[in-house]
Amino acid sequence: MLNLNITNVEQQKLLWKAILTMNNIKYDVLALDIDGTLTTSEKIISPATKKAVIDLQEKGVKVVIASGRSEYGFRHIADELQFKKYGGYVMSFNGGKVTNYATGEVVYDTPLSLDMIKSVYDDAVRHNLGILGYEGDCLISGNGIDEYQEYDAWACKMGLKAVDNFPEYFKSPFNKCLLTGKPEELKRVLPVLREKYNEKLNIFLSEEYFIEVLPKGIHKAVALEHMLKVLGSEPERLVCCGDGLNDLTMLEYAGVGVAMANANPKLLEIADYVTESNDNDGIVKVIEEFFDYV
Repeated sequence: MLNLNITNVEQQKLLWKAILTMNNIKYDVLALDIDGTLTTSEKIISPATKKAVIDLQEKGVKVVIASGRSEYGFRHIADELQFKKYGGYVMSFNGGKVTNYATGEVVYDTPLSLDMIKSVYDDAVRHNLGILGYEGDCLISGNGIDEYQEYDAWACKMGLKAVDNFPEYFKSPFNKCLLTGKPEELKRVLPVLREKYNEKLNIFLSEEYFIEVLPKGIHKAVALEHMLKVLGSEPERLVCCGDGLNDLTMLEYAGVGVAMANANPKLLEIADYVTESNDNDGIVKVIEEFFDYV
């Protein structure tokens, strides 16, 4: 990753043109976050972005959806972008699982243990937080449904079901737990959970009302590393686009880390390139800038 810390868009374009020409770099993989990146504020893909992504795949570039959602939570997006036709990859649970969408082959999968899920559930109850688990196309709520869970179900086009026996309900492990609650409560609880599970779990805020809980060492960059080996590519030929803190690792890992104009300030600081916002076809600009050789 090359952080040039240039904020003027035209200067960025000129400099990257020079770098690409000098090093003869040809990027062959594009990884895209969903919310705040690929989709607009209305949670849809604009016609221009849809066309640009499909055209890019038609030319042989692999496109990856890299999301915190479960795979069921963005299948409609993968279908809209014709991933089965072009062999696109889907990364779910913030790097917990990677699947070839066309074949169904699981490239990488690191779930939470059932014992750890029970421990996290106990903490959610102790701190009066909501907790979500995953069962197919349904979100399972373990400590009462709240407005944040309802929003997540709506955004992901998934069902939402409350159960009384959350830890016992699941017969097989899944990749992450999502804790939900008021921002001020999550801000208070986050350091407590991090201290308790420091050696066992990766715990972070993805939104001010969501705490993500994954196995230690799991994040988007690790999953991309495994996927690139399967594709026979390398980080230097990877372009990653994101807007949230859960995208930080993959932006740092990629040959070009792109922050949306609407991104978290920390991403804007470390990004190699800042594109337009998700509501202004920022992904189209990235494709035009870094994949114009195809």
